[in-house]
Amino acid sequence: MSKKTGIWIDHSKAYIVSLENEKEHVSTIESKVGRKVRLSGGSRTKVPYGPQDIAHEGRRYRKYKQQLKNYYEKVCTKVGDTESLYIFGPGEAKTELRKHMEGLKHTAPPIVGMDSADKMTRRQLVARVRDYYRSEATTTTKT
Repeated sequence: MSKKTGIWIDHSKAYIVSLENEKEHVSTIESKVGRKVRLSGGSRTKVPYGPQDIAHEGRRYRKYKQQLKNYYEKVCTKVGDTESLYIFGPGEAKTELRKHMEGLKHTAPPIVGMDSADKMTRRQLVARVRDYYRSEATTTTKT
């Protein structure tokens, strides 16, 4: 009936835990994002035995941001049919995903919570998502 989802995300991987009718399903999305982006083009230096390929830093950064955007799009399409969304993980990827989802407005599921978390096993991921939604259900019934 109601599908609730939790996402553990960093810049290299996203684990999506879906809870539906007391059953859980865990899926993984690998990102193709890399800090060292190899670009074609560039120019040769005039110094002999110097570096052979020079690409501007801004161009590398734009390529990196585009790869991140594609990664967040994959995550958004995977969780598009959920009722509520809980995002957690280390670093800045969780806030970047939230900002990306806010840009989608009507198609993104509502984000009910965000937390910081270190790396976890699959069982710890499922337990954390279950505990979050269980505690959320008890706080809404008390008020």
